[in-house]
Amino acid sequence: MWRALTHNWSMKLLALGLAVLVWMYAKGVVIKRTEIESSFEVESPRTVAVVVKPEDRSVKLHLSGPAAAIAEMSGRRIQVLHKVKDVENLATDRTDSVLLDQTMVANLPGQVQVVRFEPAEFELTVRPLATMTFPVNPPETVGKPAPGYVVGRTYIRGRSTVTVTGPAVVLKRMQKELKSVDPEPVDVTNRSEPRIARFRRIQTTVHLDNTTTERIQCNDLVEVDVEIRRADVTGVIKAVSISVLADPNFARQVEITSTNPLDLSVEGPSAVVETLTSDQIRAFIDIRNRKPESNVPFFEKLIVHGLPEGVKLAKEEELTVTAKFKAPSGVKKPGP
Repeated sequence: MWRALTHNWSMKLLALGLAVLVWMYAKGVVIKRTEIESSFEVESPRTVAVVVKPEDRSVKLHLSGPAAAIAEMSGRRIQVLHKVKDVENLATDRTDSVLLDQTMVANLPGQVQVVRFEPAEFELTVRPLATMTFPVNPPETVGKPAPGYVVGRTYIRGRSTVTVTGPAVVLKRMQKELKSVDPEPVDVTNRSEPRIARFRRIQTTVHLDNTTTERIQCNDLVEVDVEIRRADVTGVIKAVSISVLADPNFARQVEITSTNPLDLSVEGPSAVVETLTSDQIRAFIDIRNRKPESNVPFFEKLIVHGLPEGVKLAKEEELTVTAKFKAPSGVKKPGP
């Protein structure tokens, strides 16, 4: 009998066909379990921004289905998608708790079932967007200029306002507390040219306070200008005469007992400081508000007018002054 079967080709083909049918049947009915990695995606109207927690949107899907259907998934991109709805009349931030289910899974073969999701839930903060216009602050700088140079004035050229888009609650708070936005900083490392002009984007990360950081969107560019100048030097203006402003009605015998004329130390750009002379400035003390009974020596701050822009006193000067104060008859003594 066995010899007859082995030598009968028709029987051999029949046996082979039966084996294939059994294999195909087993392939179709044997249930297999597997796990795949995917990500949680959110689709929302452009009128809102969505913040997802946890920030890592990775999702593990535990699947069950026929072995053949599981095998078909090789190479497919399985996506978990949630569509945000009911935002037309949204005025403030809204928090949604989203439980994942199989209807959110795209590209999954029909016979394959999701046994569970890991994690099973995401939290969404849906934030209505708004658009406002803000003035732009002068730019900050990073780095240090070339030796002997310092950063001078920084400012915005031309257009000084930008249009900003972001969560409505954030923009309202920015409008109340910050009132303006900052451009990206300008790198001045080892620079020595008189001016650096650059187009800069607006910083999209906004620090509302020490703990609250928000993100905004701004596609506008602003032109910023950074002045690089030589570092200030210290110079001396020789023999500056000090005058006195006093009310002749009650100030008598006013005398400056400190050195007069005085050599004044000033700081500023070398090209300016080196050319300053005493006849270009006016230095004085003002005792018009002194009380009439102040007859003892006193100190008075020196006031200097006429210093060029960018030049200042290297240190504050105080002079010792003596005077006799006596209000004439019929003149009311000044108050404190």
